[in-house]
Amino acid sequence: MKVRYAKKNEKNVAIEHWKNSFKDDENQINFYFENIFEHKNFLVLEKDKRIVSSLHENPYILNFNSNEIKTKYIVGVSTPANEQRKGYMTFLMKEMLKKSLKDNYPFVFLTPINPDIYRRYGFEYFSRIINYTFDIENLSEIKIKNNVEIKEIKFDSKDDYLEDLIKIYNENMESKFCYLKRDKKYFNKLLLECFNEDMKVFISYQDRIPKSYIIFSKSDNEIWVRESFAINYEEQANIIALLYAYKDYYTTINFSSCENSNIEFLFKNQLKIKKVETPFMMLRVIKPLKVLEFCDIKLENLKIYIEDEILEENTGVYTYNKKWSFSKIIEDYTFKINIRDLVLLICGFFDFNEIKNMGKIELKNDKNIGNEKLLKIFNKKNSYLYEFQ
Repeated sequence: MKVRYAKKNEKNVAIEHWKNSFKDDENQINFYFENIFEHKNFLVLEKDKRIVSSLHENPYILNFNSNEIKTKYIVGVSTPANEQRKGYMTFLMKEMLKKSLKDNYPFVFLTPINPDIYRRYGFEYFSRIINYTFDIENLSEIKIKNNVEIKEIKFDSKDDYLEDLIKIYNENMESKFCYLKRDKKYFNKLLLECFNEDMKVFISYQDRIPKSYIIFSKSDNEIWVRESFAINYEEQANIIALLYAYKDYYTTINFSSCENSNIEFLFKNQLKIKKVETPFMMLRVIKPLKVLEFCDIKLENLKIYIEDEILEENTGVYTYNKKWSFSKIIEDYTFKINIRDLVLLICGFFDFNEIKNMGKIELKNDKNIGNEKLLKIFNKKNSYLYEFQ
């Protein structure tokens, strides 16, 4: 078996794999393969001159604790039905991880259909999405201020708004531990994707200063808000109130949001707003030493014993004494953790005590450090990633 990147003339193979494995409609598939797909990022497993498994490695830049990190978003992981249950995907995933290590990627990430599948390769959740559901009539109590100007962004005018969208987004990401870097190229792609799926995009201004934006789609009797950000709580209310204009045609609002947006408190009665917190994206640490350095953890004599069953060269003790070092000699350590659960810890999906109480941390020698210091360093953090392609 051979793992390689696809040739230019193998795009049809990628399309066929995608169609046979996922529920995307023709419009969505065409958009992906016309605007995002590159054969050089299409990793395949070849056997007997047949492609028996494949995945896509789309390049992104993540802002990880104020460090801009080049990484890969793994999508389109697929094996044809007649080739499944033969170990092909396991082989390809492991080779992808080994190649990522060789190419010096600190981590890679993905959106799982089934998280249990990817945990066996060392992936774990690192970000959440909050989904709100409420009756559109609840919006009747929120009014748009008279000095707010709301403009619809359309295909022909999209370039005029890219910088303003970036500004609003960046202001909202200032408090996030991990988020996607978005530039003009990114927002251009996002808007094209939205228009391709008949979504609406609006942006608000006060005194010509961008204040908020909202992206949503309409189907059957509901409106789904894919994303909405504002520079403050009051401006968030102004842009959400816009949706009340559709009250004669739609009854329900489904609103996707980042953590701590507290959208329910825009309304008088929070009990009328259904709120569901959902784990969304998973990350796989490829180079623990580099990631620990990015986390800016500075606790003298901290020794973390990390186990990595796939990338065995990562297994060992990581010690901080003025700087991070690594040793394969396992004698003494503060605590032991699996490479998968390390994601929960460093990204603050849970705090130290929560992870310890879940049995994912094995304490050995924390006398010189203490639980209080560990909890202060490994506290809860908020990240935002909401990608689909």
